[in-house]
Amino acid sequence: MLSPIIKNLYKSKKLKVYFLISGSHLDKNFGKTINEITNDKIKIFKKIKIKHHNIKNQIYTPLYISEVINKFSKQLKIINPDFTIIYADRYETFGAAIASTQMNIPTIHFEGGDKTEGGTLDDSVRHAITKLSHFHITTNNDAKKRIKKMGEEKWRVKNFGYSILDSVKSKDYATPSEIKKKLNISINRPIVLFTQHPVPMHEDKTIQRFKESIKALKKLAKENIQIIVTYPNSDFGASKLINEIYKLKKNKNIFIYKSLGRYFYHGILALINNSNTRVVCVGNSSSGIKETAIHGCPAINIGPRQSGRLRGINVFDVSHNHKKIFKLIKKCIENEKLIKRCKNTKNIYGKGNTAILFRSFLEKIKINKEKFLTKKITY
Repeated sequence: MLSPIIKNLYKSKKLKVYFLISGSHLDKNFGKTINEITNDKIKIFKKIKIKHHNIKNQIYTPLYISEVINKFSKQLKIINPDFTIIYADRYETFGAAIASTQMNIPTIHFEGGDKTEGGTLDDSVRHAITKLSHFHITTNNDAKKRIKKMGEEKWRVKNFGYSILDSVKSKDYATPSEIKKKLNISINRPIVLFTQHPVPMHEDKTIQRFKESIKALKKLAKENIQIIVTYPNSDFGASKLINEIYKLKKNKNIFIYKSLGRYFYHGILALINNSNTRVVCVGNSSSGIKETAIHGCPAINIGPRQSGRLRGINVFDVSHNHKKIFKLIKKCIENEKLIKRCKNTKNIYGKGNTAILFRSFLEKIKINKEKFLTKKITY
């Protein structure tokens, strides 16, 4: 998600960038998305490999965080940066934030202040990172206001928008011909783009809820609708969902990918602008809420995972019920009034100039480590 930011920072003559990569980017079980980074010609300073702990056990996450802290700290000691830049609400990010702030390195956090109240650990981790960090780059004004209400000083908070929209604005995504060649699908038939992540706090209901979605997808596939299924993230419970996805391999019209990558993901969403193509983004990923409006693509949010997330009028909520999911997807494909409404939705996550704004901010900032590290609470 930070690709536009990183690429733009590398263009600066005033800044020296050290890019550290870790987590599922290096894990072949989740698509090894480091390939997307290298395709973008982003120079990687160090790959921080973490042991593949047993994802079926709840001790997985704390063990992972502790190893990130250990290995990230050692790299920070080598680099000795003026700032550390970290992203969002992942537990890998949490480990990096602990390492950086405990080493008295001013830390810049992207995407703080958002809300997802649906049974994940994201809110707790995100807000904890906010209180650890020294600068906050938000994607929307609501998040900016929320961080200020958390007692953070105003001068530390900037709303620069959602960085991935920079790539969309510049049309840096796959063309219809590239999509046909790579994915072997027809752009003249409806496409459902499906990703459903586990909800750690509702782990006992994970499979039952996922199977409701699968029932709807199978029924849609029988009606000649193309279903592109991508793997969930690496949260606790993911292995169970992957096992269910594996069972779909023999179903006609269902295509399975560990990761599409940003380039093809947005290329598919952009197909909605072709007069003969119907695309619906389905699941419980934040991307379905934050990245669909700029294309005017309908998005169906299943279950509570993204409760509280700021969204446009192109997003429709549905419970974990296969009949309701099927009916709503069909409506998003067939109802011209609804499709027109989605195409007219307002993008509320910035203007696609995040990278430029952030680079300018970083180049102009006068380093005052004592001031940055001395945090005051405004209440």
